[in-house]
Amino acid sequence: MKKELYNGWLIEFISEPAGYSYQCWLPGDRVAVSDRKLYVTLESVRNAARKRADLEAVKWALKHCYTSYIQGSLSADEYSTLESLITGVLTPIQENCLMPQS
Repeated sequence: MKKELYNGWLIEFISEPAGYSYQCWLPGDRVAVSDRKLYVTLESVRNAARKRADLEAVKWALKHCYTSYIQGSLSADEYSTLESLITGVLTPIQENCLMPQS
């Protein structure tokens, strides 16, 4: 099992009989995320894991902005602007996650 840090995430690469899988963890957190797919090469599983970590980070940013808006820390215009910017980042990441891996 190989591990690496990526943008605050601990990524574990697991060697399986038919390829590689991954789990992304936040250090100190017991919850992991994975797509539960097998990848042929270590490079392809690394790319998939990094995209998943990016996707999770963007989703958390959206949640944080919404919470800040509800609590009154952001105006409606500020929230709308941030949501548009974050969603603009989210769309390409989601599209890349849906692309088949070799």
